[in-house]
Formats: sequence, C-alpha cells, structure tokens
Amino acid sequence: MANLKKIEIPIHIHLNIEETFNFIDENIPKKYSTEVQDLLPEGNKYQADYIRKVKNERINNAVIISHLYVIAKRNFDLKQISETN
Repeated sequence: MANLKKIEIPIHIHLNIEETFNFIDENIPKKYSTEVQDLLPEGNKYQADYIRKVKNERINNAVIISHLYVIAKRNFDLKQISETN
C-alpha cells in the first residue's frame, strides 16, 4: 500500500545536485528501489531498474531524486540514533 503522507522535501537538495547525490550515495540502504516505488505518487510510478539508473548515473529526475533523498535521510537519521545509543 502506498504511503499517503505528504513528504517534505527540502528545497536545497535540488539547488546543489552533486552534493545531494553524494549524500544519497553515502546513506542510501543497499535495497532502496522498492522503498522508492512505494513512496512515489500514483501518477509517477517508475520501474526499479530506472530508479537505480537515476541514482547510479545521476540522471536529473526531480521526483526520483527527492524520494531517494528521503530514504537516504531516513537511513542517516537511523544510523545517528543507533550510534548515540
């Protein structure tokens, strides 16, 4: 089932795309494409292989980049929490 909550995307991630992709590369979990598919809005569904291609080849697709960032940020926050405990 799709996540129906509105996802907050910070504007700065699209202003410095190189820095954003570096953050994504450093913090995205190994299996992320299904998570991205689940978060994507109904009108913007993409195949898992295209999602991986956007990440690996740094293709400019704002919708997918935004959701990759959300998953990377969530993983980053979880790592921070586990390190403090």
